Amino acid sequence: MSNFIFRNWRGESPFWLSFIAWTIILPLLTFLIVTLWLTQWSMQDTPVSRMIQGTVGFLLIGAVSIWQLVGMWRASAPDRSGGRWWMTRWFARAVSVIVGTIGLLLLTPFSSGMVSLYQEATDQDWIGQQGHTVSVDDTNLQINGYLAWGVLGEVSRALADNPGIQTVVLNSPGGHVGVGTRLYDEIRSRGLDTYAEEMCASACTLAFLGGTHRYVRVGARLGFHAVGGEGANSIGAGTNKIRSLFQEVEVPETFVQRVFATPSDSAWYPSRKELLGANIVTDVID
Repeated sequence: MSNFIFRNWRGESPFWLSFIAWTIILPLLTFLIVTLWLTQWSMQDTPVSRMIQGTVGFLLIGAVSIWQLVGMWRASAPDRSGGRWWMTRWFARAVSVIVGTIGLLLLTPFSSGMVSLYQEATDQDWIGQQGHTVSVDDTNLQINGYLAWGVLGEVSRALADNPGIQTVVLNSPGGHVGVGTRLYDEIRSRGLDTYAEEMCASACTLAFLGGTHRYVRVGARLGFHAVGGEGANSIGAGTNKIRSLFQEVEVPETFVQRVFATPSDSAWYPSRKELLGANIVTDVID
């Protein structure tokens, strides 16, 4: 592998192989894979994990862009492609410059993206700034406020320090989808119950679904809506993840379709009958 990398860097790869495979196909594949990874496959990862993945991905794009540019430029030099028509050689160089430039331009959102992820990781984004509390009351773990990324660490520590916890009490208007799905996994893996005391909406309902028994107090509301986001890939990834959670707790497809048909800037609050009938809620407490 290292020999192949250095051979192309020195311009020793065959002209057409360097042009077609390493100048066109490989950079395009690299751009595609990194883009899909960051906008779809890693959307449910923590901000810190995505910062690391983003750094690696952008460095890879930059390295491939420079590597193919240098390799093609050297491979098209007169002493290495002697007898080849000068227009062919300069066309190949022009293409390599264009590909390299596009690759480097793709790095421009890097700094703003890292800043955004850092703000999420440290609860300095708008969700984190809304505030939240995680507290323990006897056998109850209470989560109040928006589901910022900082909630996960506080919940994990509270559960580790209080092995007698049986129920997670949720009062939240929502937050990050990734936090909701991770709370779902944590609650479900520990066999805990969930209880919505007043209102649990958006990402909070994902955590609620993790309960072995899922209780709501009379008058409490559960709010559902489709996944929101800026890109089709991120929306699709979030939708697929949430659909899998619904399937795990055997929620009817008609209910799931109604959830995803509700715009992300609004909410659907099913009736008590609808919640019980769809297996979202297992019991209502007076």
